[in-house]
Amino acid sequence: MLSAASHLMSNIALLTKSHNAIAAKKKARKDQIKEILFDDDARREFLTGFHKRKLAKAEAAREKAKARAKQERLESRREQRQMLREKAKENAAQVEQAYGAVIENDDESWDGIKDDDNARDDEYEDEEQLATVTVVEDFDPDTIIHGPEKPEPSTAPRPGFSTAKATPPPELPPSSRRIAKKSQPKVREKKIRYETKDARKREQTKQRARRTEKAERAGGKASRKSNAGPGKGSKKTSSGGGKRRHPSKGH
Repeated sequence: MLSAASHLMSNIALLTKSHNAIAAKKKARKDQIKEILFDDDARREFLTGFHKRKLAKAEAAREKAKARAKQERLESRREQRQMLREKAKENAAQVEQAYGAVIENDDESWDGIKDDDNARDDEYEDEEQLATVTVVEDFDPDTIIHGPEKPEPSTAPRPGFSTAKATPPPELPPSSRRIAKKSQPKVREKKIRYETKDARKREQTKQRARRTEKAERAGGKASRKSNAGPGKGSKKTSSGGGKRRHPSKGH
């Protein structure tokens, strides 16, 4: 009986397994794709577009590099503007401090000792030590812009000078005025004469001729001196060192 029961169980398992296999095959057959269709244009584009895709990739890389360079340039400009803004603030603070806008610090409430004297540096030198003393003066920006103030002329009368106003000269009658005008010497205006072109040429020609004549005279004198040198020596040797008599002007 046991063998018959085991044989029955094995048959049931085999039938169940085969039934499951048949059901799976039916399902696979039902879900199976009947036909695969390819897009010829897309297939051709993919197979022949390797070079085009390579160029497009390089162009995209260049555009990306340009965008990155532009971003870096904008960032550097932003940093430069920020630096210039901070520098301008510092300069404005220095100018305000120089012009006396910033008088005291907020942390310190004591103003210190004020002195009305102008600042000056005084040096005190001893045999062993040299000390420099700086006296602080009040800063006035108007002295830089407009210069030092000129002292106003005093209205007090000087000793030795009278404060009376100068009396104007008495008016003369018309006849006296004419006589006074005639008595005054007339100042003649200097007339400037301009030479013409021909006159300048003639003057230049005359000056050139004078210079040539002077040069010829100087050359003739030099040649005569050179020719007269040996003759004088021969006269000295022939005379034997005696005194020569110069002919008188009458001869």
